[in-house]
Amino acid sequence: MNNNIYRKIPSNFHKYKVFQIDSGASQKIFYKLVSDNKKTFIIIDFNKDKKEYQNHIKIYNILKDINVSIPKIIEKNDENLLIITEDFGSLRYDKILDKYSIFDLLHYAVDTLVEIKRSTKYQKNYQLDQYNFTTFSKEIIELPDYYFPYIGLDKKNLKDEFLYIWTEAFKKINFNFDSFIHKDFNLNNLILIPSRKKHLKCGVIDFQSAFWGESSWDLFSLLEDSRILFSDKFNEEFIKHFFSNIYVNTSLSDFKLKFYFLNMSRQTRLLGRWIKLAKEKNKDLYLNFIPITKTRITKSINHINDNNLKNFYKKYIIN
Repeated sequence: MNNNIYRKIPSNFHKYKVFQIDSGASQKIFYKLVSDNKKTFIIIDFNKDKKEYQNHIKIYNILKDINVSIPKIIEKNDENLLIITEDFGSLRYDKILDKYSIFDLLHYAVDTLVEIKRSTKYQKNYQLDQYNFTTFSKEIIELPDYYFPYIGLDKKNLKDEFLYIWTEAFKKINFNFDSFIHKDFNLNNLILIPSRKKHLKCGVIDFQSAFWGESSWDLFSLLEDSRILFSDKFNEEFIKHFFSNIYVNTSLSDFKLKFYFLNMSRQTRLLGRWIKLAKEKNKDLYLNFIPITKTRITKSINHINDNNLKNFYKKYIIN
């Protein structure tokens, strides 16, 4: 394994030891380079996925001039689809919630989002995908495709009813899909960097799936994480803080409606995704996230005020 990696990286890194590190659900392969004096870098091998590699470079070039912390690319290999980046360390948010102030960690992250939103106005030349109803439909369909069979509800008419209810609910809301979205702004993609100041203490990774979407998307990805159930007592404060510091032509109540509606659709997708990943990777670990995801759905649905959605979910999903 190591010899193969050494062939892909510049010779000045050959004196470093190489250790493969956990990649979670990602198809990418990660390694840590460690020198004799403990200096470290991260290797990201995109595992022959040329599109994801190109997306990472493209989004990196958008974010690198913004006042946020993303890992600096030290070297890149276009032929082997591999990059070497600075190492932000091991203080990943999802691993340190019991050791640091949750309020402080979230504050760094929300202020990072504010900085990104303020610095990335909608531009077609960014060449990012734009969220729309088609994308929305493809995502929520994962629930009837995977979760319904998992609980013994594999009926086509039920799937049709599910899609109809969501379609009608979607039509009632005036979305603005023109905000730069990280997409996976979750606790496991944020790293605390104690040596930096203010929001720069929050290091952001795994941004290659960025798209144009509704401004609240990354905020609910952060505050309504589907893998870890932590206190939501600060949610209202951070929603107001974020809303008051970005420039959106809408009311706070409308912003919150979109926040909870799209969060519910995301959690809906994830409820199916956990089943899919458990089967594909043969890891029941993903099934442990189902109760948390259902809790997030229950909370969101109480903010949406759509009786058709509420009745369907109470009958078939969160009963």
